[in-house]
Amino acid sequence: MPQNPQKAAYQALTSFEAEADKLMGALSIWGLPFRSIYSSVILGADVAFSGGRFKTDRKPDGEKGATMLARLTYWRTYLSTATAELGRDLQNALDVVTPEMHAEIRQALIYAHFCELMPFAHRGAFRIEQTADGFRLSYPNEDAAHYEALDVIASELALTALEKHFPFDPAPYLRMIETWPRLDGDFIGALRDAYNFHLKNVHEDIFIGAEAYERVLGFTHEEFKRVRAALMAYGTWCLGMANAAEAGAMQEKGDLHTYFAKECLEWLAPLHVSKMVLGVTDQIAGVPRDRVDKILRYFQEPAVAGATISGEGYLAPIQVLGDSFLLSPRALQLMTPERNILYVLNQVDRKQFDELVSGELEPSLLVHARPIFEALPGVEIKTNVIWAGREIDIVGYCPKTNSAVQVQAKAAIPANGARMTRQLETNTLKAVEQLEAFEKLAPAEKDEMIRTTFKVDAENVRWSSAVLSRSSFGTVRAWEAMQGRGALNLQLLQGIVNDVSAEDAFDLATLPDRAMKTMSDIAGKGFKSWREETLDVFGTKIIIPLLDLDEPEIGRSRAALLRR
Repeated sequence: MPQNPQKAAYQALTSFEAEADKLMGALSIWGLPFRSIYSSVILGADVAFSGGRFKTDRKPDGEKGATMLARLTYWRTYLSTATAELGRDLQNALDVVTPEMHAEIRQALIYAHFCELMPFAHRGAFRIEQTADGFRLSYPNEDAAHYEALDVIASELALTALEKHFPFDPAPYLRMIETWPRLDGDFIGALRDAYNFHLKNVHEDIFIGAEAYERVLGFTHEEFKRVRAALMAYGTWCLGMANAAEAGAMQEKGDLHTYFAKECLEWLAPLHVSKMVLGVTDQIAGVPRDRVDKILRYFQEPAVAGATISGEGYLAPIQVLGDSFLLSPRALQLMTPERNILYVLNQVDRKQFDELVSGELEPSLLVHARPIFEALPGVEIKTNVIWAGREIDIVGYCPKTNSAVQVQAKAAIPANGARMTRQLETNTLKAVEQLEAFEKLAPAEKDEMIRTTFKVDAENVRWSSAVLSRSSFGTVRAWEAMQGRGALNLQLLQGIVNDVSAEDAFDLATLPDRAMKTMSDIAGKGFKSWREETLDVFGTKIIIPLLDLDEPEIGRSRAALLRR
């Protein structure tokens, strides 16, 4: 009997995956100093973030820069084998990277992209075909591609939001770059300005209760926010110094041009004495050093020869080399959301996470969701309702429309990017199973539940069901399971509230349709297209589906859904 072509293609792809892992490990760059390899990628990412230094015609691509940083996490095992040599300065460290090694770095980044996709292939999300020179991965049908796009957008909406861009005043930075390494009053003033900005303008929902924060983690949520704002401010200061050095290089010629150009690169991949970074953090955050140290455990790792915490799109922004910190200023801003504390704790101490944290995630999600539900016109809310031997996380009822909704909340750790979906999907399917059990009850029993729970005289209540997530829901399998039910995260729920604020009473039976309309309206603005791209992974051509989003439009949608 001939073998199933899909199965044969999958087996061939997994065989190639193992071969690619070996080829990755055999690259010569892993024999270089860590600073040389890491800084090369950090500088490459800055080209995307900035649109290119030392020129006036720029097209910044922040999404590409962030993706490069995230893909470094797939190198982490290999990077740990690099050497700890620092070199005289950054230029000296970079000089050992030959053109051939730069080509290897580009190949390693392509390999990392391949690594992002393979979990989806293993879970059967792709149709896999063998081609003459490799493989083609595609979604099995239009629905699968459509739901994948919706899931990515839902995840993007739930990411930690920086409400606005920091308003750089170039004057103090231009003065500081002239006097560096001597620091004066401009230094702390610039850092305090950036600290206050980030403390005020970073928006995210607390993931576990305030009491659990200190009991489990050893520091308060407020202390975390202050230290995070200090780290972000330090990154902002480094970028401001890089911008000032770049301005100097573009204005000067000869030796001064060369000096400022080198200084610009030093500030984009700074190696600073750890005492300086910690001292600044102490001074502007005002958090006791022992608690700063506990917080930094989730954001720093040994650059070489030690246990690491980076992975699955999360890059620890502080790499420890001896008594110095090798920093990525952009990672200090992008990789310090609260969710990464939970991600790291789940990786390094699963027992503590399971015993002390996991049970806090859903109650915290319900705390955030309740006031949004209650903002729906005429809607009353009860949480943790026990009925017919089962618990319903949220039951909503609107007397004026005689409509109700049952909601099951699932609060897996949100992804660092839009593609980490395995646990999310498992949770979504479990939620649907729970919703189905209540949906099977007789209408009279459901009416009785409303009468008992809300102390009203109700009958013939019209119902809907919904899944509430912290971020997204999973692949097409999860979305198809949710059909006819609402797919909600806090941002989409807020979008519904915004849309119906002028209504007298909300019909909860229409919640699934309203949720899909809100999602579709955002997707209509933010979705651009699916296209195919070819990855050359060590000579094997892999054609993949690539989602193009209008990132500025997604950002505007995210900002419009902020709850202040």
